[in-house]
Amino acid sequence: MKKQSLIVLCLVVAVDAASFGLLLPVVPFFVHQLTGTFNPVAVTSVTATYSGLQFLGAPLIGRLSDRYGRRQVLTITVAVSALALLGSALAKSLVVLLLFQALNGASSGVFAIAQAVVADSVDDPDQRTIHFGAIGAALGLGFIFGPGIGGALGSIDPRLPFAVAAAFCMLNVLLIRLRLPDSRPSQSSAAAVPAKAEGSLLWNPGQGELRRLLSVYFLFYLGFSAFTGIFVLAAKDRFDWGPQPASWILMYVGVVAAVVQGGLLPRLLKKFRADRLSLAGLTMVAAAMLAVSAIERGGELYLTQLLFASGVGLSTPGLRSAMSQCVPDDQQGVLGGLTQSVVSLTSLLGPLLAGQTYALTGYALSFQIQAILVFAAVALLGLSPLRRQPIQAVNTPSA
Repeated sequence: MKKQSLIVLCLVVAVDAASFGLLLPVVPFFVHQLTGTFNPVAVTSVTATYSGLQFLGAPLIGRLSDRYGRRQVLTITVAVSALALLGSALAKSLVVLLLFQALNGASSGVFAIAQAVVADSVDDPDQRTIHFGAIGAALGLGFIFGPGIGGALGSIDPRLPFAVAAAFCMLNVLLIRLRLPDSRPSQSSAAAVPAKAEGSLLWNPGQGELRRLLSVYFLFYLGFSAFTGIFVLAAKDRFDWGPQPASWILMYVGVVAAVVQGGLLPRLLKKFRADRLSLAGLTMVAAAMLAVSAIERGGELYLTQLLFASGVGLSTPGLRSAMSQCVPDDQQGVLGGLTQSVVSLTSLLGPLLAGQTYALTGYALSFQIQAILVFAAVALLGLSPLRRQPIQAVNTPSA
């Protein structure tokens, strides 16, 4: 993969992450403006609605990118997201906000297709892990700037971050059309991925390793999504924080994750196997969640989130790289949609779980349950560590 193409791809991912990160510090306060309450179930329903529709849309977006080209599909989906975010900014009720966030979720596919672009362009397993780390670092950079801007704008009006996020999406449309090469041009109908490719990819008898890795991915992101879904509301209740202090923590997490994935990970891979780094990273995330459940002062979050962000940075690139090695080149878009669906499903279930447990049990137990989920991912991954292997074609109708 050419360096210039990787830079542009990372920039597209960073802008997309920033457009999402803008919203994170303000959702509870926007819901309060619309409903007059900080009810945790109402707050987490916004994220859950977005993620639920993303879960349904991501496999289709991935398969369409295999057939019609990465750049073409990215352009359309990001433009739809821009319209959905603008509609969200103008919403006058929670129901209208949920409808537009459903549309936003259904059209969200930047990171899934970015993973497919890397898989299209890089064959060497270690280099692929490094490239996945690079786009992961770009994701972290987006979460540095997005929450900071969102927190500042949300202190003025919680609607403003949604409008600015729409502008960020339009900037991405320009970047994609003008600067991003298409790593997989449009295919003829004869060469296109069959409609049943997703099911064949996952349930093929030879895909036990992929199913195990996806299960690890699911458990990790279920705990992760529950944590992020309730974090801003929990910080408001426990430490009396508004949008701005919460946004500083989210920015801090982005900085640490970007440094780990962009600078530290390539060096660590020269000394340690990817599976060892993934195991260590997941363990760090679970430990950080336990620590958050016990702290008494807001400033202590900077210590827990150092551990949390470092763990995320170490664990996810190796998992993505290992999954990409389980499928052939012509189904990398399908895999990207499948992994995005896992993230989306957990982003639907996680906030709903967090909202219910937080309302019923309070602060500490909510975060402890999240830690248990990630420890389960550690145990499953540890049963059969990731193996370095060449990319193999699997026995699917398209292979």
